[in-house]
Amino acid sequence: MFRVTLDGVIAVYLVIILCSVFFSWLAAAVFQAGRAKQRKKHFVICGICDHVYEDLSEEEISECPRCSAKNEREKILEI
Repeated sequence: MFRVTLDGVIAVYLVIILCSVFFSWLAAAVFQAGRAKQRKKHFVICGICDHVYEDLSEEEISECPRCSAKNEREKILEI
């Protein structure tokens, strides 16, 4: 066997805890980014009234719920 000091045990436990917190934070950030990307895929901006609405259908052309204009799906660019 090899000798282990109290300082070494505390350091190992601290590293394990910090690594687990870091990797759980990293996983949460990756999953949140994926969900935001998936949700943004369904947003449509009306070309007439600039209303942003969510259309869950897979059709290429959707109807604006505010002004009933037909809109094509386009990528939403964030500034």
